[in-house]
Amino acid sequence: MKFVREDQITTTTPESSRFTGAVWEARALEPVEEDGLRAQRFSYAPEARSCWHTHEGEQALYVLSGRGVVARWGEATGTVIGPGDWVHVQPGEKHWHGALPDGTLVHLAVTASGGTLWHEPVSEEDYRAGVEAARPTG
Repeated sequence: MKFVREDQITTTTPESSRFTGAVWEARALEPVEEDGLRAQRFSYAPEARSCWHTHEGEQALYVLSGRGVVARWGEATGTVIGPGDWVHVQPGEKHWHGALPDGTLVHLAVTASGGTLWHEPVSEEDYRAGVEAARPTG
C-alpha cells in the first residue's frame, strides 16, 4: 500500500502535442506494474482542451470543480460536465475533454490499464460544436 500526500504531488505543464491552451497536470498515482493503474489531476484554463485520444484500458473522469465538456468522435455536440460528475470512458473510444469558454475545469483522471494514444488536435470548429450543448436556450 502506498499513500500519496498532496504536498508530494508535482504539477507540470503537459506536452503541447497533447493539449491546446493552458493545462496543468498533477500526477498522483504512477503505475506499479507496466501500463497499470494511474491517476492524475488536470486543470484547464477557459477554452483549453485535450487533443483527440483513445485509451487502451478503461478510464474514469471525476469533476472536482468548474464546468467542461466531453465529446466523442462522430457526435454533433459534447456533454457538459460539472462538479461531482463521473465519466466512464470505454477502451478505444475516441474523445476529448476540456473547459468551457467562460470558466475553468479541474478533473481527476483514473486510468485502469494500458496506454493513451494521442491523435490530432481538436479543431476550433470541433471545439465550438462540442460546447454547443452548454449554451443556454430560450
